[in-house]
Amino acid sequence: MKILFITPAKSESFQTVGFSYSELEKLVAEINGGGFGCGAEILDISSYDLKSISIYDVDKMLSGLKTDIKDFAAIHTFSFFPFINRAFFRQFIFYAPEIASLKSEFGFLLGNIDNLDCNKCDVRNFNAEELCSFYGHTMINAKAFDTRPWGWWKTLISADDYKIKQIVVDPHQKLSLQTHEFRSETWIIAEGRGFVVIGDRRFKAEKGLVFTIQKHEKHRAETEDSSMTIIELQLGTYLGEDDVKRIEDIYGRM
Repeated sequence: MKILFITPAKSESFQTVGFSYSELEKLVAEINGGGFGCGAEILDISSYDLKSISIYDVDKMLSGLKTDIKDFAAIHTFSFFPFINRAFFRQFIFYAPEIASLKSEFGFLLGNIDNLDCNKCDVRNFNAEELCSFYGHTMINAKAFDTRPWGWWKTLISADDYKIKQIVVDPHQKLSLQTHEFRSETWIIAEGRGFVVIGDRRFKAEKGLVFTIQKHEKHRAETEDSSMTIIELQLGTYLGEDDVKRIEDIYGRM
């Protein structure tokens, strides 16, 4: 996972966010040298005015760093710049808590901060290792849609203690054999057919059948010549996407 830090522009200020450029350089060095599964670069736009900097300027700066915007999994910004250019910065965005006060004239853009691919993050609360862990945890659990080697899923409803997802398993594919520590699941077969494994039993699955999976119980879905759509109801105290213990996986994800 690679993170791009964006400094304040000339018309903005690090003082507003209570963090300095030298502190950011130190943090990035610790991330890159720490072996935390995370890398980082700094996009320094401090010499540019927020109203005049262009995406061409950004491409040129990234080229100087021998990288490309597509190389980054997320953006961590101390500037409004990524929100003004959201079509270019399509990554998950972490933003400084005080960003709302950086540029009052761009207040109408704050609506973008409320969507699923943005999250508030104060770097002063973390060391480098903790910050990398926070990035990964937040990005995994903020997703409302994801593709997988076996198909895709999307969240339909999300609440504190329950979640409803749509899961589509492509033909001749199978989910990992897995367990969950904090949640139980109910699978309703909405379309197609295949098989559902629960514990040591393998059941035929077709439209209209319902399967209940308890916490810590091994389970997976499999298909043959047909795709299969599952409506999944999760119930539990924690519903994060990282609550998965894989026991077996044909795609090598362990």
